[in-house]
Amino acid sequence: MKTALIAYAGTLLTLLFGDGVWLGLIARSFYRDQLGALMLPSPNLALAALFYLFFTAAVVVLAVLPALSAGSITTALVHGAILGLAAYGTYDITNLATLRNWPLVMSVVDMAWGTALTALTAAGGYFAVRLIG
Repeated sequence: MKTALIAYAGTLLTLLFGDGVWLGLIARSFYRDQLGALMLPSPNLALAALFYLFFTAAVVVLAVLPALSAGSITTALVHGAILGLAAYGTYDITNLATLRNWPLVMSVVDMAWGTALTALTAAGGYFAVRLIG
């Protein structure tokens, strides 16, 4: 149980930091430029928190814990990347398939980011357990 809690905390902190840098600094205007009027003036933080809490649990169960069992950071990175591509791809490809004028470039960038972010997030959870646990 202690291992899972440390993994969860390390994973969540890595996810929040990485997405904070991405959304707040690097790609701040990118999403606004791509989505325009579809974006809210400010995000719904309660719903965003719900996503981060659920997604962190998925990363821990599907990437961090298997990596710890295997004793392999590579497992964390690969499983995280697969999960990120599946999760972000589901969102972006569904939007491309169902929404009028959904920007292809946004989906490609968002899927690449989701893949990289989730891989790094899984590595963060793995390293938290290795350093603290």
